[in-house]
Amino acid sequence: IIGEGLLAEGIDGKGLRSMARPGSAYDDLLLGTDPQPAHMRDFVNTREDNGGVHLNSGIPNRAFYLAAMALGGYSWEK
Repeated sequence: IIGEGLLAEGIDGKGLRSMARPGSAYDDLLLGTDPQPAHMRDFVNTREDNGGVHLNSGIPNRAFYLAAMALGGYSWEK
């Protein structure tokens, strides 16, 4: 979870982003639900957010998470 501990008390969420499960970091009445897609088939084409740079970051975040988990261990051991 990226941004774990940053959400105010009472907000229903774990953090700002989930690298393992984009779109699942929060689901709150005030913030809404985490809108990040996890796969290119769900890519959001928008003019907002500089073409969705933050919104769509769940896609490369998940790709990195999957690669890192497949490699296992620590990067300095590879």
